[in-house]
Parts: sequence; structure tokens; C-alpha cells
Amino acid sequence: MRHKTKMKRINYIFLSLLGLLIIGTSCNKQKTYSERLKDESKSIDKFISKNKLVILKDFPADGKFKENEFFRDVATGVYYNIIETGDTAGVYKLDYGQEVHIRFKGLSYFASDKDTTKYDNMDPIRSPFPETFTYRGPVNIETRSLYSGTTPGWFVPLQKVGHNGRVKMIIPFTWGSQNEVQSYNPTYYDLVVYNWYN
Repeated sequence: MRHKTKMKRINYIFLSLLGLLIIGTSCNKQKTYSERLKDESKSIDKFISKNKLVILKDFPADGKFKENEFFRDVATGVYYNIIETGDTAGVYKLDYGQEVHIRFKGLSYFASDKDTTKYDNMDPIRSPFPETFTYRGPVNIETRSLYSGTTPGWFVPLQKVGHNGRVKMIIPFTWGSQNEVQSYNPTYYDLVVYNWYN
């Protein structure tokens, strides 16, 4: 009799643990990385449609964009519109190892309708220092880690713009800051300004 009672307790404990395990795993409805990428793609497509943006398959031969035209970099998925090319020649030629200063405005996290705040670092009182990073060459999947601690997507247009270059951007979370990668937030920038000095 004592043996049967002990077996019942063991069975009860085992079934209780099994039940908790089943409940715990069924309640864990976190999305997979693949689902997050699909959600991001839908968010970007919705943003493009809502703002009536035109996505160019080829980079404009003359480098000039209409206000609503964006080029999508195939290697990164970063979209950008060059507002002003800036100075790409002479003393302002960008060299490997050079410090690049970035100011931005109109940063928004558009995947959620709940966050309507726009962020910027243009105000010299509230943000006395720009984001400053070292240029390590063109950014792509192999060199992205050289830009850790920053937003690697910012560096995608640098092959096409110069000192005082100005762009608008849509950056997928995979090319965003560490915070954006961890929170799966794609971003839009009304303006990104690049500066560097030799």
C-alpha cells in the first residue's frame, strides 16, 4: 500500500511538471526571427505606400532624386534619397580611417502606430555633439561588424555623397543601431547630414 501511495505521488509530481511545461511553452508566443523579418517587410511596404514613395530599381545616372524617390541598396535593403550630394572632391574626399560626424532629424519608428515621436540630434544645446564614427570603407554584410556601436545603415550612401551630403533614409532593423536590432524596429530619417574634415 505504501508503495502505491509513493507511486501516485511520483505520478502526480511528474504530471504536474509536464502540465507546467506544456502551459509554459504554449504561452510563449514570441515571434521567430523569420516572422520579424516578414513583419518588417510589411511595415516598410506600408510606409512606402502611405507616403507615396517611388522605389527606384537603378541608381539615377545623374545622381538626382525627386522628393519622393528612393533607391534601395540590394546588398543591405537600406533605402535612401539624396537631397544634396555635398562636396565629393578635393580636400573633402572621404578616406579610410577618417572621422565622420552625423546629425539627423525626423527619426521615427514607423512599425508601430503607437510611437509618433520624432527624434533628432540637430539642436546644439540639447545635443552638443554629433554622432561620430570612423569610416572603415563601404558597408556590406562582411564589413557591418566594423560599424558596431553605431547604425551601420547610415554608411550605405557614403559611396554616393560627400562632406555636407544630405539624405533621407529608411533603415531595416538589421542595419540599425544595437537597440533597433534588439527591438526589431526599422527606422525612417527625414534628414541625415554627413560632415568630415581633413
